[in-house]
Amino acid sequence: MVTIRKAELSDLKAVKTIDELLFGADSYPLFVLRQFYDTTGDYLLIAETGGQVAGYMISHLEQESRKGWLLSLGVLPAHRGKGIGQKLMAATIASLEAKGATMLYLTVHPANAAGISIYTRLGFVEREQVADYYLDGSPRLIMSKQLQS
Repeated sequence: MVTIRKAELSDLKAVKTIDELLFGADSYPLFVLRQFYDTTGDYLLIAETGGQVAGYMISHLEQESRKGWLLSLGVLPAHRGKGIGQKLMAATIASLEAKGATMLYLTVHPANAAGISIYTRLGFVEREQVADYYLDGSPRLIMSKQLQS
């Protein structure tokens, strides 16, 4: 059984481990994860199964513009294919929508076909490609989804 819950401070090392495993040198430093924890409030969610942190999602809501940003999603490889990413996404969307978000945005690498496919199935559409976004010079793809709020 998978439980989605708000992160606790004690979860940050597990989030760092997952982030490092998935993103390597591009992973967030632990102090940045602590800053996300301090500033994102309800928008740092944990997926837990069998007492283990299996995934996380970090998002942000720009209050004035009512734009939500999905900043990072990670699921341990051993737990993929179990719908954990979709559960994290659904909980995040519900939380942002309840707080008044009208649009959601995310960034994905254009070469990440699996990610783009998942986001498209969830109702996201491609908005624009921004050249030379990542520090290695590669582009980013911005996708968005209109919410009901």
